[in-house]
Amino acid sequence: MSPKQTQRPVAAIDLGATSGRVMIGELVDGRIQLTLVHRFANGPVALSEFETDASSQSLAWDIDGLWSQIKVGLKKAFELRADIASIGVDSWAVDYALLKDGRRLGQVRHYRDPRNELAVPELEKKFSRAELFERNGLQFLPFNTIYQLEAEQQEQRLASADQLLLVPDYINWLLTGQARCEWTNASTTGLLNQRTGTWDQELVRELGVAYKLAQIVYPGETVGSLLPELAQEFGATNSVQVVAVASHDTASAVAATPLASEKSAYISCGTWGLAGVELTEPVLTSQAQRAGFTNELGLEGSVRFLKNVTGTFLLSESLSYWNLQAKQAGDAEVQLDDLLAEAQRLPVPQVLIDPQEEQFLAPGKMPVRISEAIIDAGGFAPESKVELIRIIIESLASSFASQTHEAARLGGFDLEDIHIVGGGSQGELLCQRIADLARVPVTAGPVECTALGNVLVQLRALPEGSHRVNDLRAVVRRSTVLHHYQPVGALKLA
Repeated sequence: MSPKQTQRPVAAIDLGATSGRVMIGELVDGRIQLTLVHRFANGPVALSEFETDASSQSLAWDIDGLWSQIKVGLKKAFELRADIASIGVDSWAVDYALLKDGRRLGQVRHYRDPRNELAVPELEKKFSRAELFERNGLQFLPFNTIYQLEAEQQEQRLASADQLLLVPDYINWLLTGQARCEWTNASTTGLLNQRTGTWDQELVRELGVAYKLAQIVYPGETVGSLLPELAQEFGATNSVQVVAVASHDTASAVAATPLASEKSAYISCGTWGLAGVELTEPVLTSQAQRAGFTNELGLEGSVRFLKNVTGTFLLSESLSYWNLQAKQAGDAEVQLDDLLAEAQRLPVPQVLIDPQEEQFLAPGKMPVRISEAIIDAGGFAPESKVELIRIIIESLASSFASQTHEAARLGGFDLEDIHIVGGGSQGELLCQRIADLARVPVTAGPVECTALGNVLVQLRALPEGSHRVNDLRAVVRRSTVLHHYQPVGALKLA
């Protein structure tokens, strides 16, 4: 006999920098059940694959390929559950589609595109980093939307466009025909003024997007109804709403992170590592700006005060490099789980890397760059793959430990514990070393926190579900198994 179902299910589209998936979520006996329906690969593609005159260095996303996979996933979802009530979309931040007369102009450029770095000094001739931080509260990163738009002004399509939509808003537009901009993701662009919570009119005029930005909506608001032709294609048997979730994937993840108290820090560890605290007001001080922290908006007006650092990207890029070599040599593929198991037995490395350094932002030859950085810092190049993996894990743990303490300090309190979610929460060595170095307990899980946040915001938006999932984090605690790590030894932060 199946468990008692309390309300209709929802579909979550969760797009990450390396993969995407479509999931079904439902509330059963007070707990969330997630069903993976469809998973697909994602990643940067050379713009020259789409545009023959493009530079070989220019990068884009295969957004049409992603849309095709999303439709495959939604069709499978409705085949499993024809009574799906709503759909929600979350994705990575900062990247956007440009439209004119309801048609996309060119490709969605990738945030790692080299053109962004070239645009930084041009924008900073008009607005210093300190002034930008005072307006938008964002950590300087060369791929922030404002720098991408400065680069766009050297190209024709921005002047031609009449609409700019961030990636999840673009998918929502494809689903409904309605153009909206969800608030949490808007806060990552650099165009939203942290003091007013609205578009910064001087910046949007300067960057050529005045009158091209959509109406802001908030998590839980309805974007529109699923287009009839798509409902027919998917096999939906009832009206389906598309709901604005906390569409920046980190906002969804933090919304569902079951923090122990107001003095907890979180780490959302995937391709990127986001380490920070949840506050009620932004921290716009010069100290926060110099320390490289960012203020992004979360559910119910919360502020995610955090720092972006490179996360498991270091591991995945190293693995890709080694497996390319293995393929060329006709050898077996390298397995990350095997390397991690061996790495636990190695001593703590004496020389580490700083995952925040710009040299680790770009893809390609990651083990070579890490080895060079170790040598430059006075150490010896790792002699094996396992040694290099141990250096990455220790470097990530050291960075996360120090940044969470710094976030708490700048936020005005002493850190009591850390909660890590996402793929990195499965790494026992990483979690234990964060606890050791931060000298506070660490709780790990759930892995699928982003999808949980997406689903929970949708369920709460349904008329029959609001009272059942009012406390999102309480539902997560009931729905998942959490793992706990206590600090070992009197270790100091690196």
